[in-house]
Amino acid sequence: MGKQYNKLIKRRRRSAYLARRKAALQSEKPAPAKKAKKPAASTAKSSSRKKAEPKPKPVQAKEEVAEKASAEDVLGPATEKEEVAENEETSETSSAEEAEK
Repeated sequence: MGKQYNKLIKRRRRSAYLARRKAALQSEKPAPAKKAKKPAASTAKSSSRKKAEPKPKPVQAKEEVAEKASAEDVLGPATEKEEVAENEETSETSSAEEAEK
């Protein structure tokens, strides 16, 4: 495929590895005891702050594979002489098969 595709695979492997490593570290740590929250001194200050919305993960679409090229696509349309030659070959092979029977 090429270098770009290899880089893509490498990036996916790396991100998967980091995700596994992060999950393993999270599971090893015991859950911390919840601390009591202190009441906010001023409500105006807390209301002005907004949490950033999490970005949606990009959807990875399946890569579609192109159809296999036919002989006509590569070589162009067949000429009349080639068609006649092909017909003769098929008739010879069919007559040879009939003779063997």
